[in-house]
Amino acid sequence: MKIALITGSCGLVGSESSLFFSKKGFKILGLDNNYRKIFFGKDGDISWVRTKLKRQIKKYYHHNVDIRNYTSLKKIFKKYKRKISVIIHCAAQPSHDWAKDKAFIDFEINAKGTLNLLELTKIYCPSAPFIFMSTNKVYGDNPNKLPLIENSTRW
Repeated sequence: MKIALITGSCGLVGSESSLFFSKKGFKILGLDNNYRKIFFGKDGDISWVRTKLKRQIKKYYHHNVDIRNYTSLKKIFKKYKRKISVIIHCAAQPSHDWAKDKAFIDFEINAKGTLNLLELTKIYCPSAPFIFMSTNKVYGDNPNKLPLIENSTRW
């Protein structure tokens, strides 16, 4: 069975990716530690999404893992190795307002966490596509102003 490893699996994009890939027959390894609750308080708590995913997806396996923790991530990658068919990286600290006061934590989550995932992908499942998601908050509205033209294989 194909496996999709999805970080930030209980966020908006991560949960939708989990649903999409499960419908394509993938087993889902969802990684999310609900750190959003720390970022945004009780309104940011996404534990209800985890419950929903477990109910809706028969082969959803949740891991309460912080992507900054290389050792915890390595255990998952080492267990599944080349069975991981795709990595969809949606975990992040998305708030600039929050980051300005906690720059080191922001950097660790977004940069170190991503580096951990890339390194483990290279070691354990190097042929798996790595899909990196980003929020528009990083770029503002400027990308919406680009004169993009859709062609058959690219923009």
